[in-house]
Amino acid sequence: MSRFSRLCATQDPARGSARRSQEPFMRLPLAFALLLISGSLAFAADAVFPRGSLVGLVPPEGMTEANAFPGFEDPNKNASILIVEMPPEAYDQVLTGFTDAALAGKGIMVESRAPLTIPDAKSVLVTGTQAAGALRVRKWILLAGSPRGTALVTVQVPESNAAALPDAVVHETLQTLAFRAPPSVEEQMKTLPFRLTNLSGFRVLRVIPNTAVFLTDGPKNEFEAAAQPLFVISVAAGAPRDEDRLNFAVRALTTTPGFRDLKIERAEPLRINNMAGFEVMATAKEAQGNADVKVAQWMRFGTNGYLRMMAVVKADAFADYYSRLRAIRDGVESGGDR
Repeated sequence: MSRFSRLCATQDPARGSARRSQEPFMRLPLAFALLLISGSLAFAADAVFPRGSLVGLVPPEGMTEANAFPGFEDPNKNASILIVEMPPEAYDQVLTGFTDAALAGKGIMVESRAPLTIPDAKSVLVTGTQAAGALRVRKWILLAGSPRGTALVTVQVPESNAAALPDAVVHETLQTLAFRAPPSVEEQMKTLPFRLTNLSGFRVLRVIPNTAVFLTDGPKNEFEAAAQPLFVISVAAGAPRDEDRLNFAVRALTTTPGFRDLKIERAEPLRINNMAGFEVMATAKEAQGNADVKVAQWMRFGTNGYLRMMAVVKADAFADYYSRLRAIRDGVESGGDR
């Protein structure tokens, strides 16, 4: 499955939001870049950047920053703008899967495809419709790439409200796309709905604003566990019923990209910080190489969401790291999984 296909899979047109679940565990985190402006439109200084985001734009009248996903929304019109951020090198990877056929596989019927004028950025804008049950939505999907990053911006509104968000307004909005300098690690960490009290010698590798953090132990800024250990922490809305936790936890791990020949060693309930949780241990090989790795996944369940923690370490080094991994796990304080 291409990176673009996986991104599309996280978008729920019936809700006009993003399901933040397994995507933080892709080999590259999510990021989306913006830049600006045309003639009489606003200037970059007027762009609104969602909390912790490097990508912003001037939202249409009536839209405000969303709380449940990175972007903007107008609940009265059930309209939304979802912004996903990725590194600069992700543009070509996403573009490969940004085809009419790939979109059709996600239920999106493409009506037009053309570049959009965005200073210092290359871009492709696709427009079309998507059905979700009885609901049909109007969609604009912009892929933009610049030296500062890559952005995938999805604008959608029910066809019944399409007159409230005309095509011309959407084009003007997307042309205000703007990038800003990256915030410090400390600033990015403040956007997360959880707090780390014990890094156990690991360091922050990358933060996905409002959603996830990647930790590693070693000098390389890479996401391959064969190079050095990786620990990922993310939070997502929604929690399975008690009797469904086993299947939920196992499915989450077995559908995570980046592994092959994955074999579950054990999967059992485990209380984590006095909260209901689940532990899954597995062995696997890295998808891009032949390295043997050990994978540990912990989920901590709350009433309205769950916290997911996953560690990936070379198999022959896992025993040496295990106590440190548990220290990180037990040091996560959050409100996002309650």
